[in-house]
Amino acid sequence: MTAGGRLAEWLDIRASEFRILVLSVLGAFFIMGFAVMAGALREAFYLAYFGSDTLPYILYAGLVVGLPAVAVFSRLMVSRVPRMVMRSVVAVSCAGLLVVYVLVLLPGPPLDSRLASVVFYLWTVVAALLLTSGFWIIVSDVFAVREAKRLFGLISAGGAAGTLVTGVSLSMLLTRFQPVHLVPLLIAFLGLAQLTLELMPRDRLRRGRSEAARDTRGRLESLRTLTSNRHLRLIAGIVLLASAASYIVSWQLLDAIQTTAAAEVARAGLVGEASVDALSTRIASFMGAFRGWTGGLAFIIQVFVAGRILSGAGVAWSLALLPLALLFGSAGMLIFPGLVMATLVRGADNTLGKSVHRTVAELLWIPVAPALRRRAKAFIDSMVDSAGDGLGALVVLLWVSLFHFPTHLLSVFVIGAAIAMLALSRAMGRQYFVTLRQRLERSGNDAEVLEEVGLNRVDRLGATLTRLDITRVLETAGLRLDLPEPDAATPPGRPMPDRRALTPSEMLRSGDPSHLGRALESPEAWTEEDLPYAVPLLARDAWLGPVVRALAEYGVKGVPYLRVILTDESADFVLRRRIPGVLARIEHPDADRALIDALGAGRFEVRYRVALGLYRRRLHSIAESGGAWENEVWAAIREQLNRERAVWELARLLDAEADDGFVERRVGLRGELSLEHTFRLLSLVLDRDTMRAAYHGIILNDPELKSFALEYLEQVLPSDVRNRLWPVIGDLSASAEQRARRDLDDVVADLLQTGATLFGSQEDREALQRYLDETPGSET
Repeated sequence: MTAGGRLAEWLDIRASEFRILVLSVLGAFFIMGFAVMAGALREAFYLAYFGSDTLPYILYAGLVVGLPAVAVFSRLMVSRVPRMVMRSVVAVSCAGLLVVYVLVLLPGPPLDSRLASVVFYLWTVVAALLLTSGFWIIVSDVFAVREAKRLFGLISAGGAAGTLVTGVSLSMLLTRFQPVHLVPLLIAFLGLAQLTLELMPRDRLRRGRSEAARDTRGRLESLRTLTSNRHLRLIAGIVLLASAASYIVSWQLLDAIQTTAAAEVARAGLVGEASVDALSTRIASFMGAFRGWTGGLAFIIQVFVAGRILSGAGVAWSLALLPLALLFGSAGMLIFPGLVMATLVRGADNTLGKSVHRTVAELLWIPVAPALRRRAKAFIDSMVDSAGDGLGALVVLLWVSLFHFPTHLLSVFVIGAAIAMLALSRAMGRQYFVTLRQRLERSGNDAEVLEEVGLNRVDRLGATLTRLDITRVLETAGLRLDLPEPDAATPPGRPMPDRRALTPSEMLRSGDPSHLGRALESPEAWTEEDLPYAVPLLARDAWLGPVVRALAEYGVKGVPYLRVILTDESADFVLRRRIPGVLARIEHPDADRALIDALGAGRFEVRYRVALGLYRRRLHSIAESGGAWENEVWAAIREQLNRERAVWELARLLDAEADDGFVERRVGLRGELSLEHTFRLLSLVLDRDTMRAAYHGIILNDPELKSFALEYLEQVLPSDVRNRLWPVIGDLSASAEQRARRDLDDVVADLLQTGATLFGSQEDREALQRYLDETPGSET
């Protein structure tokens, strides 16, 4: 394997994802490159003419200017193609930057430098907000939740690389050029970012478009939706507090930098325009290097750490990393105030904010419906984020400008915001799971109609099992897999010649069809001695329905006898696979217990029918068994996954497939019955409706629905169950799929161990043993 292949394997990148991932990484690189350079330049321009105590005012001006821009942008992202909207935003942003650049350089100049610094500040703030939000809206549309969980860290790493390269380059560029001459580079960054969006595959960009196009709600109704959705409220709260805390620590750093740089300029004896140029250059150089090195740290964290943190720690703990860093860093700022500590706190905020926190924050949007995501994300990313900055600016304005308190005591507010963020992170961890489950259930219901419009029946299950056409191999060995017809039971006795009126027991024992019907109508008159005559009638198809109803009406008195036959591996297979249908109807906990005791039966159809009976009982709230029966169901699930992986695709039912409402329709996949049985067992111990939706997400040809199903299962399944189930249904990488393949000898040996479950005669089993002995081992 090449070095590139090993890297792709380590990063878990699939071949089908490579192009879209590279374009997304490049897009993030150029967007963040623009944001870093624009941020450094606008702060340098502005602070060269205005004091740091005026920063809250320019921030509020940005809010006033940004509000109508965000409103228009949000509406267009829902009603228009997002890529086309981004094309317009990029064009307008570039045109505005070009106008400011030309007016400043013209002789005169026509635009006053102080006014130009304000215009440039406001223009780049609004442009960065819209472009960053729009980019992530498009990325969220093109990746399903499972892809996002694996790849968003790498995409954010592209942004961190853009921060690193731009920040470091900015320091070197400022030794050769004045800050104003770097404005054309901002235009170049935007053009390259738009190019990556233009090159994205069209089929990916259409994902989620149909749902958004159907969104015809008015603005007032959409606003109500935003405020009534707890998931969105939690996202907004986290964004608001993170922005407020980030603004305060950023202001503390800028204040310390301006104070230090001004002292250096004064010591150098510079005055007038020379002092302004020197001050702006020092500030821009420091901020560029600062953003570059913090971007480098963010890049390392994204590539090597972020994905593993998110997979191992989950949403809540991943969100909690940033507030924990702010909490302890700000506590240190209270004890050791100064430029060094301010740099460390802001560095932690910048590093984690652009790595782990950014990745998990974008992941939170994936379960949100596309139309709602496009409408709400721009608002939250732009206006709520700006409102957080405004909140932080208000604190700074009151604390410093009005009350003239020491700037390092602002860390008290950061500590308070961090504590509130920790509480919201914990709540978001729970809400993410709730939203994911709701989206899965809604998507599952919608996806059930896919087969009607031409479902692709590619054998996805068989492809992840043995990589082997089992039927072909066994035919090569001279074996038949023709399953036997249902057993035909003979009457247990002969008609009784006595002409007197027969009791129900006597009619039942007579075996005379004319008497059996009447006997089955009066089960209340039976005795326990009649059960050996009644139960064998389950094997006679013509009498199956009446016998099931009669035995169910006979009730709990017949459960001990039925349990004995059901759990006896040597008993008549026809009776064993039909008894669960009787026990499912008996309204007593003993019947439920009998079914639970049979979950580990050796024959697949017996286990299948037992799970079917338990599902019906739970569905109709029929009396449950006492004790920790859930543990026994989990044990049955583990046993099913351990024992049946090699023969899943051979599972068959001799009796007709029952409809209990769990399966909307079957799609003809090999191994479908085994998978259905496993998910029906899971529905007994987990949320029933969600597991039903997850099952349909696995078998139906809808990548987004399957992604939601896998994400839900990863959240709720014990690790050992998930590890056993994932090779069958999971999104494995090519190397992991290769490792999951099994030697042919192992597969055939497992088939041999199934005995009577698959092979009806000793001759067939002996032929299979000969095939195992004579065939060299080969990888399937």
